[in-house]
Amino acid sequence: MITTEILDKNFNNISIRFSDKWARIVCDDYLFDFLNHQKGNSALKLAEYILSKYEELAGCPLNIRKDSLTIEILYHVYMDILSNLVLMSKPAIPKELYKKLETTFKEIKRHMDIIDCGELSVDTNRHIWDDLEKFHKYIYKFYTVAKKIAVKKKK
Repeated sequence: MITTEILDKNFNNISIRFSDKWARIVCDDYLFDFLNHQKGNSALKLAEYILSKYEELAGCPLNIRKDSLTIEILYHVYMDILSNLVLMSKPAIPKELYKKLETTFKEIKRHMDIIDCGELSVDTNRHIWDDLEKFHKYIYKFYTVAKKIAVKKKK
């Protein structure tokens, strides 16, 4: 159990605040640069770090699955690009996935400074990311495209 909030910046200078049943990631240039410029699925690497670091700090695991956490990170960072890609790709993706993502777009606010990643018992949005987890392979493919678009936009 974590009794006070702990700020960690040891992973590529990304600010992560750990507290009991929560990891909160600051959406800033450090996060965007890491996600946009690392090879492979860097959001998955960040999720693995968060889960490992939480367990080290709390002495017990954070009760969030790796893919659920990764999808939450990706969605918050690439929401605009991902939303547009999904809406344009409707015929090419499974109907159930499209419906879930379309619903998710409506439920999540457009501007976010912090990604609040909490366990199901404390995070009212956890079910969204858990429900999307079974589609992680498709979502990770969208991420590959979104990453390329984001890097081009920044130039």
